[in-house]
Amino acid sequence: MKLSIITATFNCGSILSGCLDSVASQDALEHIEHIIIDGASNDNTLEVAASYPHIKQIYSRTDRGIYHAFNRGLELATGDLIYFLGADDTLYNKSTISAVLSSFEQDDIDFVITRVHCFNQESGETWVTQSELREAVNVCHQGFFCRKSLFEKIGPFNECLKLCADTLFMRTAIKKYKGKSLNLISANFRQGGVSSHGSNRLRLRKELEVISVLQGDNITPKDHHLDKNVSDLKLLIEKSLVREKIRSKYSGKRLAIFGTRQLSISIAKLLLSVGANVECFVVSNETNRASVIDIPVVSLSFVTNFDISLLINCIEGEHESKVSEDIKNDHPEFAVMSWRDL
Repeated sequence: MKLSIITATFNCGSILSGCLDSVASQDALEHIEHIIIDGASNDNTLEVAASYPHIKQIYSRTDRGIYHAFNRGLELATGDLIYFLGADDTLYNKSTISAVLSSFEQDDIDFVITRVHCFNQESGETWVTQSELREAVNVCHQGFFCRKSLFEKIGPFNECLKLCADTLFMRTAIKKYKGKSLNLISANFRQGGVSSHGSNRLRLRKELEVISVLQGDNITPKDHHLDKNVSDLKLLIEKSLVREKIRSKYSGKRLAIFGTRQLSISIAKLLLSVGANVECFVVSNETNRASVIDIPVVSLSFVTNFDISLLINCIEGEHESKVSEDIKNDHPEFAVMSWRDL
């Protein structure tokens, strides 16, 4: 079984090596066909790509956008399976592809969904997506592998959608065809692409609404890209808080923060500003993220290595209370409180 990895590029010579290195280091490299679809770059992108012997094809022409590039890659791909990896994204570890190939060999499925490690270098925010087989879920394409035959069933990417054509394709696949969810992280996804720009947020929302209408969903589409407005509001609130009210409670205390997303970072900064000692950020599973805002990130199993008296749970979703209970059961030696109680 062969996997075609399609990477679209345009003037990204300064960041492309990480992506290509992560593919070249795969232990299943002999089963990979890596194709570069370039939009007529005028920097050293093509020279960088050409220096990697594992790359099977390089195609460079002006295009109409990312989905036109992806569709061109589909036309050139000869693999049984298809995967799209961004020029500034990387495969998570050297066994990523072999694990995915094994899943397709074991099951009669059209696609596989994995988890993705997302990060924003500017804010320090980091999180891992879930791999859920739900019709309305928004899957990162870095966590979606499918048979090439699925494009024959659904069709190529719809270029009328400039930001969400991959979302439409993946939601259609989840709704109509057989897939599998894998509890593994396939890629590191750097936030800050075109859909994250402030000028594109309204278009992103409208395209997601169009997709929901096309698929007959009776929900308001949600997407982590749309959190930017909420993140900005949280930062504004952080600046306006009267820190003296909590200084007496937390000054000098040794604390841990559960979570590494925007809210967790804001809470950590607030507590640091009133004299608290934030010893670490805590996540559920093992992580390759060493630190956030120069504070160590550790898994829940290693938090006992730190001398802390209180862990603040910064989960915002419906599972916040369950996370708190799980932490209390595993670590009764220290107190756990919600960020909402600050």
